[in-house]
Amino acid sequence: MKKLFLCAAFSILASAGFSTHARAAGWHYYDPDCPISLGGKSMKFVAMQPKKNIDRECVALPDTGPSVIVLDAADNELREMNWDVRVLRAKGPDSQPDPDSDLVSRLPVQKFRNGMVNFDQNFKEPGTYVLYAKLTSDDGAKSYEGRHPFSVGLLTDEELYLFAGFGIFVVAAGGAAFTLWRKGKLFFKIPNFGKPS
Repeated sequence: MKKLFLCAAFSILASAGFSTHARAAGWHYYDPDCPISLGGKSMKFVAMQPKKNIDRECVALPDTGPSVIVLDAADNELREMNWDVRVLRAKGPDSQPDPDSDLVSRLPVQKFRNGMVNFDQNFKEPGTYVLYAKLTSDDGAKSYEGRHPFSVGLLTDEELYLFAGFGIFVVAAGGAAFTLWRKGKLFFKIPNFGKPS
């Protein structure tokens, strides 16, 4: 029973250690690969909350509040086009919000000749959002359109698994301790508060 207890503890600590190591290695800081497909072309998306942490996120901002969104396009053709960038509110992770009726914010349509734009966005409510980008040539003959869904202030799958794993560990540890206590093999005594001293 002690071996079972130790194995469960080691598993939880190992998974927590891996998550910390992943962050230290820069998975959420050093240029995460967050491409937005524009139909034959692509640009990069990254979202940050610099007032709260230094992490750069692709798909899940941990909290509501002031945030920064960055778009980066290396393609020279995209740099010569007019960018229409909007943040949309989605009804769910797989929904396709309408660029007009589900609009949260919109940048003025303009060119970004350096291929990069960053802007502040204050998310007041948790939920699912979509970054919508439409890039159009001056004559309107050519355009590229893309969407990038992301969440704000919601539990990620990784966090959900971590909480579930911790809950299982607590239940297993409690059960093992109770069994050892019933058998009188616990390495410390639990006082019996029911007995008068």
